[in-house]
Amino acid sequence: MLYLILKRLFDILIALFLLVFVLSWLSPLLLIFNFFEDGRPLLFVHQREGKQRKLFWCIKYCTFPKGVPHPKAGGKIRFRVSWLGAKMRSSGIDELPQMVNVLLGHMSIIGPRPHIAEYNAYYQKIVGEEQMDARHAVKPGLTGLAQIRGYRGETPDEASVKNRISSDLEYIKKQSLAMDGMIFIKSFKLLIESFTNKLFQKKTPNY
Repeated sequence: MLYLILKRLFDILIALFLLVFVLSWLSPLLLIFNFFEDGRPLLFVHQREGKQRKLFWCIKYCTFPKGVPHPKAGGKIRFRVSWLGAKMRSSGIDELPQMVNVLLGHMSIIGPRPHIAEYNAYYQKIVGEEQMDARHAVKPGLTGLAQIRGYRGETPDEASVKNRISSDLEYIKKQSLAMDGMIFIKSFKLLIESFTNKLFQKKTPNY
């Protein structure tokens, strides 16, 4: 119980800090960029499965061109995104608006990443219903053990799916303030390194 209380306090403090000191100036800049590029909206809102597989509205920065739908499960559809959008997606910056989800109690800073229902159905065929249900025993997170191990974004094969789910289950079994702190620090370092490296790449990747 003490861990859950401290974890919630940590979530609120970090979310408020990022909303006030980062998203407060980043959001207007991205809104201006989006307007001049193709007029796409600032935010993209869609449903994902949270704790106990309950649906909630997840918030992200919009990185797809105006009018382009979200990719379907399995990575079968790939769209070309904007130059900045590609950098944001590859580094994870597009997930920062989920600080609002954290404050609302839908998510935590640290935990298994929430997926859309179609992706969970795809993963369940590979790892089984029992493991997927166990993965949803806690609140989803902005980042987690799977992400710092490199299992984030697209899952190109069954091995990637299994490694991601097993990492999530390992986190749920071993979660502690020390582990949360380690994941948070490592995720922050990876975000900075990834965005800095991607910023100077000339080629825009496909998503």
